[in-house]
Amino acid sequence: MELKELTERTLELFKCVNVNELRMSLMKCVIENNIDQMTEFCNLVKDLSIDWLQKIFQYYQADRKEKMQDYTPKSLAMLMGKLAGEADTVIDMCAGSGALTIQKWNQNHNQKFTLYELDENVIPYLLFNLAIRNISAKVYQGDVLQMNLLKKWTVTPGECYGDVREVLV
Repeated sequence: MELKELTERTLELFKCVNVNELRMSLMKCVIENNIDQMTEFCNLVKDLSIDWLQKIFQYYQADRKEKMQDYTPKSLAMLMGKLAGEADTVIDMCAGSGALTIQKWNQNHNQKFTLYELDENVIPYLLFNLAIRNISAKVYQGDVLQMNLLKKWTVTPGECYGDVREVLV
């Protein structure tokens, strides 16, 4: 699916006027565990081996100048997933929207993750990606270099989708 069509259909699904509203709609969806919206998105994209939301965030919302945000190409994410080996838990210190996590999950659907991301703008994309794939994860918003943690979420696998809960840090 082309980026324009993906974006338009995603905005329509989440009842957003523009991409700037999408972040809040994704967060609301995961916090309220809106299974209908998650199912509709999965039906829209069909292939969960791809980080569809990364495409939208990278094109419309990434801050490449100040935050130097650039996202991992799928081929590199696949290689890194293979290099991570068979650990019980995989740690990603710059998780973004979850491209590396998704590629590792493609190799092992039972894998657990500990994810760190500084930018609060991409966290909803990450949490939504984890929830629709039913991935077990701990997600921390904060600066990993200084271990300054601001927020934490857990994603617990459910019957079909992950249950996202904010936890006090």
